[in-house]
Amino acid sequence: MNKTKILLFLPVLALLGWTLSVQSMISGGTRLDMPIRGYDPRDILAGNYLSVTVDYDGFSSECTVDDKSEDRRLRWEKRDAFFCAETGKIVLGKPENCKTFIKGYCMYNRFHDDVSRFYVSEKTAGRLEKAIRNRENNPMLRLSVTQDGRAFPVDLILQGIPYKEWLQSK
Repeated sequence: MNKTKILLFLPVLALLGWTLSVQSMISGGTRLDMPIRGYDPRDILAGNYLSVTVDYDGFSSECTVDDKSEDRRLRWEKRDAFFCAETGKIVLGKPENCKTFIKGYCMYNRFHDDVSRFYVSEKTAGRLEKAIRNRENNPMLRLSVTQDGRAFPVDLILQGIPYKEWLQSK
């Protein structure tokens, strides 16, 4: 009987350990606020979330391949790239003198990272969708960036304050 209890408790313990390790990685990361664009608050299968894209268009980038370039195939090939927060540049090689960077890839002349969803409650999804559409709200996504360049969404920022405070003020 004791073996059965232990074997039943083992998966729960493994899941708890994994959850705690991810949470400690997120809480220990460097906070970085990035501009966002896009919205899609509902998905039948995944629930209510905001589908956001970090807007890297305002930063200088080595992702762009000119149409007249001899090596135009680089435009659609997936190439490893990094966004350096200190310099605000997207570079193809891992930046040596950059402490905070987001690991991603270049494809079709754009930098892509793995940050795409921010989950919200069903009650607030519609209001936040409208708020993100309004560029006057200066929508930003607060990311936690680990030392190896992985970025995790932590909070949505509207008009310089976290979205929960923004909703209470409206």
